[in-house]
Amino acid sequence: MNMDEKALPENKDAVGRFTKVRAAICKHCPACIVARKSPHSMVGRLLHHPMHSDNCPMWTAYQKVHGESETS
Repeated sequence: MNMDEKALPENKDAVGRFTKVRAAICKHCPACIVARKSPHSMVGRLLHHPMHSDNCPMWTAYQKVHGESETS
């Protein structure tokens, strides 16, 4: 097995352990919980804003693990 085969996961939908940890942090974050429950609240609008949603590693990991439909 060469390096190229190791770099590519067998399942392209597989999520790494570190991504799951970051998603768990987001799942238990008080601000993120409010944003997911009430996306039209002030906190929800701030956290769904592209400045946060595109740059927060926890938020993007949560979207990868749980899907974007759960965050909108």
